[in-house]
Amino acid sequence: MNMKIEEETVKIKEEVGRGTRGGPYVYVVEGNELIHINEYASRKLPGKYEDEVIYEVPKNKLVGKIIYCFEFSRSGGEFLIKCKIDDFENGRPKRYEYYESLRKRIHDIHHLKFRVRDPALISLLTQFDQLFIPIIRDIKEYENIQNFKISFMGHQARLENAFRNPKLYYFTFMSLPRDKSRINSLKVTRRWLYQLWVLKLLCEALKVSKFKGHEYEGEPYWWIEQGSDFSTGVGETPFGDITFWLEYQPEDFWSEYRSDKWRYRSQGIYTGKVGLNRPDIVVVKGYFERTTDFIDSKKPIDLIIECKEDPFSKWENEINSQILPYQKTFRPRNFLVVSLESVPQRIKKNLETHEIKVIDNLKPSSDNLKTLYNVVEKVFE
Repeated sequence: MNMKIEEETVKIKEEVGRGTRGGPYVYVVEGNELIHINEYASRKLPGKYEDEVIYEVPKNKLVGKIIYCFEFSRSGGEFLIKCKIDDFENGRPKRYEYYESLRKRIHDIHHLKFRVRDPALISLLTQFDQLFIPIIRDIKEYENIQNFKISFMGHQARLENAFRNPKLYYFTFMSLPRDKSRINSLKVTRRWLYQLWVLKLLCEALKVSKFKGHEYEGEPYWWIEQGSDFSTGVGETPFGDITFWLEYQPEDFWSEYRSDKWRYRSQGIYTGKVGLNRPDIVVVKGYFERTTDFIDSKKPIDLIIECKEDPFSKWENEINSQILPYQKTFRPRNFLVVSLESVPQRIKKNLETHEIKVIDNLKPSSDNLKTLYNVVEKVFE
C-alpha cells in the first residue's frame, strides 16, 4: 500500500499569462515559507488551453501539508483557497477548508513569506519596505489633511492594494510563480507610487488649498487611471486653478494608434510621432476636466515632470527615446526630470542645454525637496 502512495501522482492545473488576473497559483507551506508547486512536480505539461499548464506531483510529497491557492478575477479581485492535496480533482481543488476573499483571510498567512531566488527581487522588496512604504504613508497623510479621495480606476487593482494595504499587496503580486513576473509587477507599482508622491510634492509647492470635485465624484478627488481623458485633479492655489494629469494622453492618441498613424496635431501645439509612452505629470493653469477641454483652449502646457524611480543606468536610453521627444512634441513652457537616484553631472548639463532641469536624489527627507518646491513655485509665479 505504501508503494501505491509513492507512485501515485496528482495533476494540478494553473492558468498562466494573465498575471494577477489569472490563477489559481498553487503554493505549499513549508515552515514559514510558501513554495510554488513547480518545485514538487515530477513533470510539467502543456494544458488543454494555451494559457494553461499542468504539474504532475507525486502525492507522497504533499500528504498532510497545507496548500494555498491564490486566485484572481478578471477585474483583479483577489481570493485565497486553503486545501490539501487530497482535495484536488482534475487539476483543481474541488473541496477546501475555505475559499474566501484574500483580504478577509490575510491574518491566516501574514507570517508566511514566498520563497525568492533572484537577488534583484530581494533588493526591490527591501527597498519597497524601507522607502516606498514611507512614501505611501506620506501620500495618505496628505490625502487626509487635504480631505480628498484618491480614486483608483480601471486596471489599478494592484496599485490600490499597495496604497491601501501593503501586506495584502505583497501576497497578490508575489503569488506570481516566477521571480521575473514578480519584479515586473512590482516595478509598475513602484513607478505609479513615485509619480503619486511627486504629484503630492508638486501640490505642496503650489500651496493647493483644496481640490475640486468631479462630475462623477461628488467629493474632492484624484482620479488615477492610465490613459484617461479625465484630468487627475484640479487644485485651487494662490496662482489660480491648476489642472494636472498623471500619464497624460490626449484622447485622439488611441484612435490614431488604431489607424497606425500615431500622430496628433492640434492648433500647432502638438506635432510629431508619439509612441505608447505618456508624459508622467502634465501641469497647466486653469480648470480642465478632460484633455479635450484643454486642447480646445489652445493653451500651452506649463510644466511636464518625468519621474524616474530606477537607477540612472536603467533609464539612460530614455533620454533620446522619450524625454527629448516629449520636449519636441508637447512643447511645454517648462520641463523637469526628477530622479529617485543620482544622475551624472554631465547628463544634467546636457539636458539643461535642451531647457530641461534635473532634480535627483528626490526622496523623503532629502534636501532636494526644497529645490523642487522652489523650481515649481517660480514656474507659476
